[in-house]
Amino acid sequence: MSERAANGSVVNETTSRVSVRRYGTDKPAPRTDRARRLETESKWIVQGPRQQLADIADELPESTWTWAGDHALILNLVNSVGTLELPHLGTLDLVTRKFGQDQFDAMLRELTDAATTLPFSANKAAAGRYSVSTAPRDEVLYHAFVYLRYILSDRAPEEVRLLPALEMIVREPHRLWRSHRRDVRIEAMTRVDAHTPLDLVTRPGVAVAAASLSPSGATLAERLGGRLPEVVSERKIRPTADTPENRFVKAFIGQARTIIGRMRSAVSSPEPDAFRRNLLRDCDRMESSLMPIARHSMWEEVGRMVRIPFSSTVLQRRRGYRRVLQHFSRIRLAPTIPLDKDGMRDLLELKNIALLYELWTFFRLVGEITAVLGSPPVRSGRPASDLFQTAFAAGGTFEWDSGVSLVYNERFSRSRGGRWRSYSVPLIPDIALSVPDGPNAGLHLFDAKFRAKALADVGFAADDKDADDKDADDEKTAERAGSFKNEDIYKMHAYRDAIPEARSVWILYPGGEFRFFGVPG
Repeated sequence: MSERAANGSVVNETTSRVSVRRYGTDKPAPRTDRARRLETESKWIVQGPRQQLADIADELPESTWTWAGDHALILNLVNSVGTLELPHLGTLDLVTRKFGQDQFDAMLRELTDAATTLPFSANKAAAGRYSVSTAPRDEVLYHAFVYLRYILSDRAPEEVRLLPALEMIVREPHRLWRSHRRDVRIEAMTRVDAHTPLDLVTRPGVAVAAASLSPSGATLAERLGGRLPEVVSERKIRPTADTPENRFVKAFIGQARTIIGRMRSAVSSPEPDAFRRNLLRDCDRMESSLMPIARHSMWEEVGRMVRIPFSSTVLQRRRGYRRVLQHFSRIRLAPTIPLDKDGMRDLLELKNIALLYELWTFFRLVGEITAVLGSPPVRSGRPASDLFQTAFAAGGTFEWDSGVSLVYNERFSRSRGGRWRSYSVPLIPDIALSVPDGPNAGLHLFDAKFRAKALADVGFAADDKDADDKDADDEKTAERAGSFKNEDIYKMHAYRDAIPEARSVWILYPGGEFRFFGVPG
């Protein structure tokens, strides 16, 4: 039995010695034609030789696995979706009953669209502008690398993959006919144009014998005083691949290789961790896939790009070229989702829906407030940037002209100065909304919880007293066991009790249901 490992190599007989089953059962992980399928609401047991399990663990964040003896790993990939390539296991499809890959992608697109239109550091004149250079900016390196890795992989749909587009271009490149003049001996001249008479009368000539010439040549020599130049210029026409469109593609290939090279430098370490080892393997694979295209002889005659030919119909419409232009644009837009390095890694490597949901709810609130107020925010916190991140930090704030403000991950504590405090324990609501005046004036707190598909799943199914009493008994039992299903509600009570300014507190669950508990009196 053979499977393909994360580095592209084929894992042979030892692969069959590693098994995966649902935690607490003997049921093996279901398989499709291409992968094992793991529901991430469940834990999974991976069993096999210790060294092979260690190889698997090295490919995963430490928070996602624990050892269970010498020959078993417990995987806990909660809230993750997407595809993992692991040694000795091959491909794993991670799914969740709560949310699908399509919903994840839709939320990611919506977040990207929102982030591109919001005025990050609006008080900075140059904020958000892109250089016309094709060199990748330091602060977007990892984001651009992740996108490039995707379009160079077999996981990308056929219509998205980069290599087929580049192969199409080098196989049938766009060419132009270029003319130039070169000197030839007069007897070898094959083409006459408007420039030829000028050469005949201005270039120095030598005496010629009319008998040695053709009748037309003798007539010409006679009119030129018996003298003809030995050399004249002749116009030659040849096809060339040195076009603005090919210069653009050549620059894009150079940009892609630069991204790979800079990522390799950024993660190189004497003792790299699993994350860095994975990236280094990705760099090797991506570089080897691009190398045949980059070394093609066609590029020897293609010059350096001096401007981006956005208006070119070839670039916009011709197969191959159109796809390269699309990828170029998307790589330049890659940093528009404001996540820190660890968050971006978690989101893009394991696709943690809970992380995305928290950030998505914040930007959805920005959009809803903008719609209610009828004007966009005028100020916002500036993302911090380096090689691996464009981070919208805790405490990042959006403000509107009316005085309304929305704060991401604001910290409330006893020692913290400023307008808001917690008189007891430190608390960090996901979102804090401050309304300065009007019927809704006050501080409103929100926590985004990607936990349930229906309110009944968190104990809100019944309204009668008997059910409430039973729930209370169940919660006490669960609390003593170290967990309780209404912990989200308890946390909201903590916000209300510890933060005097809090007028209302809200849990933002996925779905369309609504439930409100008003304060008596």
